[in-house]
Amino acid sequence: MRGNFNYKRPYGWKRFALKVLDKYEDNTWLGVEGRENERHSTQDEWPVCYHGTVIHNCKSIVENGYLLNKGKRFRYGVGIYSTPDINVAAEYSSKFAHKGSYYVAVIQNRVNPSSLIKISKMKTGIGEYWITPTRNDIRPYGICIKKEATT
Repeated sequence: MRGNFNYKRPYGWKRFALKVLDKYEDNTWLGVEGRENERHSTQDEWPVCYHGTVIHNCKSIVENGYLLNKGKRFRYGVGIYSTPDINVAAEYSSKFAHKGSYYVAVIQNRVNPSSLIKISKMKTGIGEYWITPTRNDIRPYGICIKKEATT
């Protein structure tokens, strides 16, 4: 559990943590203190979500946060789109080549549950979407990279 939402670890992905401790007004959103165990959230902890993108956008998102004016598709409303399922996010990531292999990159975030808008898998046909109306309510804290299987 993270932020009282189910949390699926990104198994099979290589995760690179971003330096976010003390970047914001406090660290409560990360749930770094007071966790009983992995199955419990801390008070006011934000849930984990994933955002698929192209590799060259990762640096800008990490440095500047999510910018709504960079969005191209707002099928279910204006906001930053993410999902609690890394495999759904990967569908929106473009492959990139590195040393003869192909990879996909997904940004791991925490999202403010009080502003979160959920769009069901039944409605999207792909997976659950989370829409965050403002850039201040979604914070990148990791980059996950996965090698694509060769076909």
